Amino acid sequence: MDARCDSTSSSWRCVNARKHAVQLLSKHPLIDGHVDVPVVARYRYGNKVENIPFDQPAFLNGSYPTTGHVDIPRLRAGKSGGFFWSAYVACPDDSTVGDDFEHAGSDIAVRDTLEQLDVIKQMNVKYPHDFGLVASVSEARNAFKHGKMISFIGIEGAHSLGNSLYALRAFSSMFSNKVPGPVRYLTLTHTCHNAFADSAGQQPPRWNGLSPFAPHLINELNRLAIVPDLSHVSDETALQTIVMTRGPVMLSHSAARALKDLERNVPDSVLAKLAGSEKDHVVMINAYPGFIGGSEDLEQVIKHVEHVSSIIGKDHVGVGTDFDGILSVPKGFEDVSHYPDLVAKLIHRGWTDREIVGFVGENVLRVLENAEHVAHKMSKNGAQPDNTRWNDVFDHKSHNEL
Repeated sequence: MDARCDSTSSSWRCVNARKHAVQLLSKHPLIDGHVDVPVVARYRYGNKVENIPFDQPAFLNGSYPTTGHVDIPRLRAGKSGGFFWSAYVACPDDSTVGDDFEHAGSDIAVRDTLEQLDVIKQMNVKYPHDFGLVASVSEARNAFKHGKMISFIGIEGAHSLGNSLYALRAFSSMFSNKVPGPVRYLTLTHTCHNAFADSAGQQPPRWNGLSPFAPHLINELNRLAIVPDLSHVSDETALQTIVMTRGPVMLSHSAARALKDLERNVPDSVLAKLAGSEKDHVVMINAYPGFIGGSEDLEQVIKHVEHVSSIIGKDHVGVGTDFDGILSVPKGFEDVSHYPDLVAKLIHRGWTDREIVGFVGENVLRVLENAEHVAHKMSKNGAQPDNTRWNDVFDHKSHNEL
């Protein structure tokens, strides 16, 4: 059993915590739940993947904006095992979408999401020795075994679907027709309400949680082994989703509201609901200073990890930095090269190797694997694609076809 470190510890593991962290990350994948590299690709490079020098140190060559936190040299220096590439597009103008989001289907979100997904694919093809775009947990383990960083995809906000379950399936099958595909989570909202759910980022609520369309979406997510992501959602949306889903849930990049009182952060009530649920879950901790508050440094990030794990357990926490999507960074955790410093802090706080290996990657891999089991069971039981359309639920005359 690992010696737990404290102020009097003299074991090699405790005295050389960062070296031990590097050793752990060399053997066990650290998988970041939310990295916004595709956002940089779009806004800085206009999605011209051929012009993106991702294999060069960004802070040295000036190719990235000064807020860039991710590139291959720093990922390698930080012993990254991989990450979820975030496919993010902006919310539609809430003054034009309609009361029941009847006009959201004509927004450009679906087009822009397709472009983001294609950029992710191109980036992985461009650097085949560094990244492995994978779908299943077994594929992820194989990629890491062969020295590649694991690439999963998360779609940030159900507004990206344009009110369409067909779009969800198209995104999922864009890379292959297998279940699962590389898209492994869908954040139910971003900073806006949508046809499926209420966001934490907009008031007043529209649905008081989930909409009448949401059961169809969540069932389809379960069938496709795509995990419902509850970062950004309202408290009621989170609580209702935990009850409704057949499979696990996750929060891909959230901090604790108890330590920083923001609607965007996860409250203890939702954490308690997760802790009392039989469904698997993982909460991956955000690094944005505006969300973590306090001293706004690496030590403050650790306080959020400790608070969340004190309620849901160390087997249910993970890393979800939001790097490349945040405008400032915590002192001591400025970019992906500092992952070992994060792990070293946990060693000093008495976490065992087993607990740390779970935190950095095994916890989220277990959640993904459980989602795969649910999808497999649904397939065996004959589950078919849900062809319910927006107007089948809301029955607006404006969407009736001639």
